[in-house]
Amino acid sequence: MTIGELETLRIEVGSDTVVATMCRPERLNAVGTQLLADLVSLAEWLRERDDLHFLILDHDGPVFSAGAHLGEVREYLSDRASAAAKVRANQRLAQDMMAKMSGIDQISFAAMRGSAYGAGMAIAMTCDFRVMAENAVVRLPETNLGMFLTYGSTPRLVKAIGLSRAKEMIFFALDWSAQKCLDVGAVERTVPKDEVRPTIESMIALLRERDWHALRVGKQIANAAAAVQFGDMIMSEPELVAAPFTRDTISESLDAFLNRRAKPS
Repeated sequence: MTIGELETLRIEVGSDTVVATMCRPERLNAVGTQLLADLVSLAEWLRERDDLHFLILDHDGPVFSAGAHLGEVREYLSDRASAAAKVRANQRLAQDMMAKMSGIDQISFAAMRGSAYGAGMAIAMTCDFRVMAENAVVRLPETNLGMFLTYGSTPRLVKAIGLSRAKEMIFFALDWSAQKCLDVGAVERTVPKDEVRPTIESMIALLRERDWHALRVGKQIANAAAAVQFGDMIMSEPELVAAPFTRDTISESLDAFLNRRAKPS
């Protein structure tokens, strides 16, 4: 399998490391259908690349990701008859992305030189390690828009930072500083912005001194040991997500948000 040119990711391959850079800074690297599909393609390609041991997920522009592509969501709502079906399909694709990116053999690092919101943080959570700029923030804004955290991310977040902290992050939809993210275990390192990539490179250099096969197997065992017990949630979440999209309040909230963002400062 080869990986061609992807619309939303720029791929750079080194001797044992691949850098995948989200390259839509004009859209603040918003998470739309194309980015989800490109990440699935990346994961499937990496599955066949035994020569690549490390993945760095980076980004162009000042923001790691602004979260879900709300313009795309707004388009779903323009046809109420098909909105629920489109939302369900999008959620299934997102869940596929989360599972495949989390399950790659490569040791993966999210280079969070900028802030991450909603679905952007979900993507970062698929990586084994997150290195975050000290001046960046994380926010899960879904409740402000009449939605809730999706992509199968809630169980992962609960597993990572604990139930009460996960509820706090999801319910209040406030900015969390890099230090607070570090304190609760949402990220593994916080450094000045210019040191994010060098810090990741130094971590990779240390891992190169270890036996690769031991690392690869160790990752899979650790993932299995920490596997979240989703129950029927993965099956039912697309239905749960689709339901709110029948409410007029979703359209009103999205319109208000997009109109605010469109106004010049």
